[in-house]
Amino acid sequence: MTPEELERHADLIKRAKILSIASEQYFKAARAIEIGESEDLRYRYIKSAKDSIKDAFPEVFEVRTQAPKYLIKEEPDHRVIKTIAIAALILGVLYSFVKFGPTGDLSKTWTADDIPKATAYPK
Repeated sequence: MTPEELERHADLIKRAKILSIASEQYFKAARAIEIGESEDLRYRYIKSAKDSIKDAFPEVFEVRTQAPKYLIKEEPDHRVIKTIAIAALILGVLYSFVKFGPTGDLSKTWTADDIPKATAYPK
């Protein structure tokens, strides 16, 4: 036999022995029910048998841990603050235009003599 077959053979014999022990534990639990022994004793036999079966087939009863969930860290949403800042900037610029005169409102800087010159039809 190849080394893999020998290893497989030894593994199967080990599992058969473990299952034999589990079978004996189940027979003891059944006998305890027939005799009317305490519930604790029956439970111990059954629990021992189940543990033996888990030892025989660890790949079946292996509890797989879930992959860690990645937490998506939400960054603070600054859209509202940006929108308010842009609106305040626009209103500030418009207010400065009105306050300091570059809005096209020439009534602050013109005199009555300037109006006929500005409105004269070109020749």
